[in-house]
Amino acid sequence: MMILNPQLLNDLYMKSYNYLKPAFLSILFLGMGVHAFADYASRMKERLPALVESKDQGLVGEGTDGFVYLREGSSEKVKDMVSSENEDRKLLFKAMASKTGGSVDDVATKFSKALVTKSKKGHWFRKSSGEWMQRK
Repeated sequence: MMILNPQLLNDLYMKSYNYLKPAFLSILFLGMGVHAFADYASRMKERLPALVESKDQGLVGEGTDGFVYLREGSSEKVKDMVSSENEDRKLLFKAMASKTGGSVDDVATKFSKALVTKSKKGHWFRKSSGEWMQRK
């Protein structure tokens, strides 16, 4: 059984997150199968520019549980994007846990920690208590 290094996967995601490289999810999901890539990974790839723009505007933020949360003033379009992103992240975390032998919660937590450490200044993060903090 091939064990994927979660830190390597997080680093690959963050590099693409920062630079919006078009092939980022194809690398990220290598070894997860064509079917898995065709479903949620391609949707995440398409959604990434809008997600980053929403983060830049302060409309959404990342949670410590690995999911995206709405902040104030979000339109229906942003709300739909967040819902879709979170559904696909659930699939991502499940697939990663299956591949690594870890738990879904552990995968989500590692994913969240990687996003916090490599995020842009000004992006928002929601603590488990519900309190928001901004990267400085």
